[in-house]
Amino acid sequence: MLSLAVKTWLRYVVPLTLLAVLALCPVAFIAHAITPPTDLPHARIAIHLGWILAGTVWVFQVLLVAAAAPLVASIARDAPLSQLQAFIAAARNLGRGFVPWAVAIAAIIVGGVAFVVPGVLLLGLLALTGASERLAEPLPAPLADSISVVRAHAREVAIVLAIIIAANFAIALAAHIVILPALPKTKPPIAMLAPARTFVRIVALALIAGSALPACVLAAIYQRANAAAVSPASRA
Repeated sequence: MLSLAVKTWLRYVVPLTLLAVLALCPVAFIAHAITPPTDLPHARIAIHLGWILAGTVWVFQVLLVAAAAPLVASIARDAPLSQLQAFIAAARNLGRGFVPWAVAIAAIIVGGVAFVVPGVLLLGLLALTGASERLAEPLPAPLADSISVVRAHAREVAIVLAIIIAANFAIALAAHIVILPALPKTKPPIAMLAPARTFVRIVALALIAGSALPACVLAAIYQRANAAAVSPASRA
């Protein structure tokens, strides 16, 4: 599974990264739009924003799975697409997966607001919605497909999601340590506050650049599970 994901990512790193910018466009917009803080409270808000991005970017990384899915499938079939074909197929599937993704995220958020544990469980169960081969079917077909696959491979999905979320926070932590100086409690000079904007931008760009591989891993879990389910049926 990991080998399939890495092969796909290495072969299609350019189209996947371009589509990561599209899938994570709110993150890219924040990185572009943020202005240098003019005082200490605004600097602290910017720092909090960087951490918020790290904690919520999984929402868009789950969408990117839809872009990775056809590329992972092509490598699994040993029929790789050209770079242009890969971009078109990934972009088309990304668009096809938008509505099912939005419904899945809404369900996860509602579950999380009502009770924390159901929200976490729903994240796991619906994480493979974008990878579903039933995206073109009416709802809730792709969501039900994701739930079916995850139930059979819950451990793998849980581990991958935990690693993804931990990696997102690790990016923010590394950027915080490297970029941000200790902010004084009294009024600092404006120049000392500038790294707060740099922190947000570096975190955003690193999250965008690093989202393609985890998307490929989630798509590879679905692809391997689907292939394993089809294979016994074919032999029968």
